[in-house]
Amino acid sequence: MLLTQRIEEMDLPSAEKTAANYLLAQGRKLKGKSTRRIASEAYTTPATLVRLGQRLGYEGWTDFFEAFLEEREYLEEHFQNVDANRPFSPRDSQTAVANKIAALHRESIADTMSLLDYDVLEKAVDCMLRSRNIYLVAVSISLDCTWLFKRNMQRLGKTVLLESNNAEQLCTVLSATVEDCAIIVTYSGSPVRIQDEAKVLHDKGVPIILLTGLGDNPVRPLADYTLNVTTRERLYSKVGNFSTNVSVHLLLDILYSCYFAADYEKNWKNRLEIAHKMEQYRSSRNEIMKEQ
Repeated sequence: MLLTQRIEEMDLPSAEKTAANYLLAQGRKLKGKSTRRIASEAYTTPATLVRLGQRLGYEGWTDFFEAFLEEREYLEEHFQNVDANRPFSPRDSQTAVANKIAALHRESIADTMSLLDYDVLEKAVDCMLRSRNIYLVAVSISLDCTWLFKRNMQRLGKTVLLESNNAEQLCTVLSATVEDCAIIVTYSGSPVRIQDEAKVLHDKGVPIILLTGLGDNPVRPLADYTLNVTTRERLYSKVGNFSTNVSVHLLLDILYSCYFAADYEKNWKNRLEIAHKMEQYRSSRNEIMKEQ
């Protein structure tokens, strides 16, 4: 859950609630202001600000305020052109709808790249390279996103395990060892099945690569490497999962491609050999599609 959401939903004492409402109303305008000045403008005290930060799980005001500003900068800088939840209106023509969805895809890609920590990416890819098997854990729409990744990795000769059935997925995860790794994809981290399987993997010492939305969720503390998914969609009240799907597919494509590039010639050879055996009956008269 985003820090902003936690502040909005938390039942706070009167003084802290007043301070919280002021923070939410001012957002990035507070950057550079001292604690004393913010307290004065919010008609509260520095001690109240410290208690607010601690109530939200931080050591005090400073680390809370840094996290708050970082999140607000993200929220205020991205997706100003297209609403990720309702990217088009009933009045839009088909041309307008098409262009708005294309714009949303471009913004989602740009946003995902702005959130990408390249040091974490490098460590995650190294983890994949060292692993014997890769276990994929996802549900619902996120599950759909992982199937293509599994297919691509298998064409390199890598063993990737993914189940759509709840019971079978848990049984599969129970067979994982420290020599393997897991990739968990969850936008909110809220599905109980995801939490249960993440805990099983964590307790068994299996390295976890997590793709998830910004903010706190129950799975984040269990992960070894976390890649952030663009986070502008609500859970339910939205036209579709456009932005989230684009972001997840991009991150999975990046993981796959970095893995591929680590031993390019070997993976190219494996890819061609396996693809040829599986797709040898495909043909086309299109000169671009024709195989050499």
